[in-house]
Amino acid sequence: MNKKYDFSEIPQSWKFCFYTSCPLKDKCLRYQTGLEIPADRKWGNTVFPSAFQDGKCPFFRKDEKVTLATGFVVSGNSQMGSLFVSMRRSLTNYLGGNGTYYLYRNGQKWLSPRQQQDIRDLFRKAGYQGEVVFGATKDTYDFT
Repeated sequence: MNKKYDFSEIPQSWKFCFYTSCPLKDKCLRYQTGLEIPADRKWGNTVFPSAFQDGKCPFFRKDEKVTLATGFVVSGNSQMGSLFVSMRRSLTNYLGGNGTYYLYRNGQKWLSPRQQQDIRDLFRKAGYQGEVVFGATKDTYDFT
């Protein structure tokens, strides 16, 4: 049987779901990846059935490929002038500090579609009207 997911791309911190009565399970990436866990994997993180409340689950991730991005660059950075310093601080705070900022900036970590939009919004909020360009993109499942 061919596996749908490349488990080498799934981080150890990924939360699987095994709630067999969940009405969202057929479209949930967490549940579907749980069905294909390799036999040699003996432990991992999981989402408890109690997470599903009022027809919703805060851990639900749609089982579809998305475009992830890395290595963002700002075209025309000089037009930002003094705004860049405060925007850079906002970006660093958003991404979790200088270390993770540079992992994303230098293409070592992938940004989810939500993170990409949040970064565009941070640039806009700082007054930047140009395009935020990402260094590389890939279409894959969102295990971020």
